[in-house]
Amino acid sequence: MIAAVRATSLASRFLATLLITCILPLLVFGWFTLGSVRSLIDAQVVSTFVPRLCADHAQKIEDKLRQIYQSCAVVREIARRALDSADDLAAFEEQVELVPDLLDNYLDLLLLADASGRVAWWQDGQFLDPGTRGRRASQMPQSVGDAGWFQRVQQERHASYLLFGEAPYLKAASIARPLDPSAHHLALVLDVPQRGGSAGALLALIRWQEVQRLLDGTRAALRDAGYPSAEALLVDGDGVVRGHTDRGRYGEPLEPELLRILIALRDHGEESFEDATGRAIQYGFHRLDVGAESNFALVVTVPTKELFSGADAFARVFLFSIGATLFVLLVWSLAASRAIARPVRELAAATRRIAAGDLDVQVPAGGGRELGELAESFNGMTKELAAGRERLAVAEREKAWAEMARQVAHEIKNPLTPMRMAAQLLLRARKENDPRADAVAERLARTVETQTEELARIANDFRQFAGAPMRSREAVVADDFLRGVVAEAEGLFSVETLRLEFAPGAKEARIAIDAHEMRRVFVNLLQNAAQAKPSGVRVQLSSAVEGAFVVVRIKDDGPGLDAAVRERLFEPYFTTKTAGTGLGLAICRRVVESHQGRIRLCATGPEGAEFAIELPIVGM
Repeated sequence: MIAAVRATSLASRFLATLLITCILPLLVFGWFTLGSVRSLIDAQVVSTFVPRLCADHAQKIEDKLRQIYQSCAVVREIARRALDSADDLAAFEEQVELVPDLLDNYLDLLLLADASGRVAWWQDGQFLDPGTRGRRASQMPQSVGDAGWFQRVQQERHASYLLFGEAPYLKAASIARPLDPSAHHLALVLDVPQRGGSAGALLALIRWQEVQRLLDGTRAALRDAGYPSAEALLVDGDGVVRGHTDRGRYGEPLEPELLRILIALRDHGEESFEDATGRAIQYGFHRLDVGAESNFALVVTVPTKELFSGADAFARVFLFSIGATLFVLLVWSLAASRAIARPVRELAAATRRIAAGDLDVQVPAGGGRELGELAESFNGMTKELAAGRERLAVAEREKAWAEMARQVAHEIKNPLTPMRMAAQLLLRARKENDPRADAVAERLARTVETQTEELARIANDFRQFAGAPMRSREAVVADDFLRGVVAEAEGLFSVETLRLEFAPGAKEARIAIDAHEMRRVFVNLLQNAAQAKPSGVRVQLSSAVEGAFVVVRIKDDGPGLDAAVRERLFEPYFTTKTAGTGLGLAICRRVVESHQGRIRLCATGPEGAEFAIELPIVGM
């Protein structure tokens, strides 16, 4: 009975654990995913789909009006010659007939006036009733000099679009209702330059039914896409509806007023408003660019509920999938918890023994094939852990020795460099019988003596590395120390290799440093700059007091560093050179940080690199 209670208790705990570790995260994941994905879909629909939809259909209207504008521009060029010569005017009509589709499909009237406003020529379109042409001709004025559109083109001298309601020159053309598109025209007015600086005018009355046909096509495309209540409309610069898929909306002000303001201020965008019934409507708008001055904008309206219907369907399917998954997982967990309770207890006990350090523990291979394989894998793992622990200890010792060897090799390289350069200089002086050979030899001896002492100190430092020996520090004037670095660098590098300029600015600020250690930091940075630009590098060394620190900047005119190099610049063993251990800058950072300072890369680019070393001021 007690065993049964214990088994039931273990199964219950396993079930509770499974519920917490699997079902609860699944619920959180479902809630978060549904919310975030839904928000993402909604945001994409609002910010991308609606503006793109509006822009695509605005492009169709723009293409049509641009085509008409380009045809009228061709007529304008022909008209320039016609207004300057009566003979050319006689041939003007034949040449206009050659412009494709202009009067056949797009225009109801094409009128040419000279600089005084006299109507020099006019022609009506093929869609107008031929039987009423006589009445239209009798009503056609002899002069349009007083017309507002003519005076405007005379003043502004550029092409523009004007919206005509009932066209004054076509009153006999039809008996259409005021809200019918056939009663409206879009006037394209172009100036026609003449000799002497004056200008005539070309008036083209575009059939508004062409624009209405495009709006109807936009609405049809929206409804085919699954938005049955979508509408498309065209508004002018004053926010008045000039074209609408609902003919009864012609001439109405666009609502709400805030939308009119947004359209006046922006070329394109989207916004959501509520209509008079409280229904949320998504508006997208795009200003037309039709080759001449115009203030028209295409507006597309889609009810928000229809716009997000796809996202709503996704949410329903997703919630159903989550519910079904939770149900299956719950049923399975109830069955599995009882089947694996006993082997799990044995495995848990063995795990606790391993955690305590007993790697000789073994578990019996029972409880079915899968749990038997688990037990065998567990037993094999314990054996591997025992062997791995021993291998890891050996590997850590070998790694420590390898790192120590690399650091020793890097540190002794800097003292060897000046000795090699001095020896090479002596050999050259001997070979060329240079009278300064003795002086060079004496300089070599001093260099060897100084650098061997440096090598001895490096060896002593590495011998005491494990104990982190205290450095011998003393307070020095920062600028005086840097002058010493400059003097040493002049002895280590030729003028052709490195041109070093020093701009002291720390005044009497003092820093507590190990001069030998810190000197190696600066020599390492100068050596890196010289190696980066073998043709000769110019380095600017400067100091300044910033707060409680002396900041030393080292700026060169080398090739700079790549972005991938900057992130790993101070990592041990990382180098871009074909030779070297990659410990230089890592050791520089260790030395600077041991002085409670900081070294960093300030800037890099094709014009060079700049490092900064910050050291705390003492005696403040």
